[in-house]
Amino acid sequence: MELKDRLKQARKARKMSQVRLAEATGLDQTTISNLETGKVSSTSRIVQLAHALQVSPRWLATGDGSMDDNVADLKPRYGQQPDELEMLNTEVIEGNEPLRPDEVMLPVFREVEFAAGDGCTQVIENHGAQERFSLPRLIRAGVQPQNAALAVAKGDSMMPVINDGATLGIDKGSRGIQDGKIFALDHGGMLRVKRLYRMPLGRMRVVSDNADEYPEEVYAMADPDAPKVIGRVFWVENFL
Repeated sequence: MELKDRLKQARKARKMSQVRLAEATGLDQTTISNLETGKVSSTSRIVQLAHALQVSPRWLATGDGSMDDNVADLKPRYGQQPDELEMLNTEVIEGNEPLRPDEVMLPVFREVEFAAGDGCTQVIENHGAQERFSLPRLIRAGVQPQNAALAVAKGDSMMPVINDGATLGIDKGSRGIQDGKIFALDHGGMLRVKRLYRMPLGRMRVVSDNADEYPEEVYAMADPDAPKVIGRVFWVENFL
């Protein structure tokens, strides 16, 4: 089922009209109708819709689990979308805790050494690794769950914004360069995190926040040796 089907199913199960659901979520009835017909395929109000309908936000957003997964345990998590990054100090969740209805599992980008064992690496998504992540946090950032992934930063090139070992949230659906925004890059099999700037003639600047130790780099985007953009970094969890 797609979002349009799950939304319609949930609304009918709760015996709510589109008008009543719109009033409960702050959306207008036309938007609800467009979501249910598929004219609009996504919304940043998934959590509000799920709470109004008393269904699992994870099920409504992704189809995972069931409509009524732990609905009684749901608590709304609202907030404003940050200008650039949502910064968070350490938030520890035990790995053996059951997945909550307002969480999703995300793949993890990592460097993996080639089988030849010559020290060369490649950046691989998932490779068996997944971590839990807050669905409301994704929605606040405007990131679709299917476009989201995680990675771990290495080194001090982006300090003080991003510490060595910080966990990063990456939006794979946002790969177009936005001047000054932070992106995750695959550079010849190395996972790098940098600010990017567009330049004339199809070039880009690759800039570290720790500019004293890491001078900026310039690449022609069509150059095969240039970094490949994985996605924009929308969230950082620094471990202090």
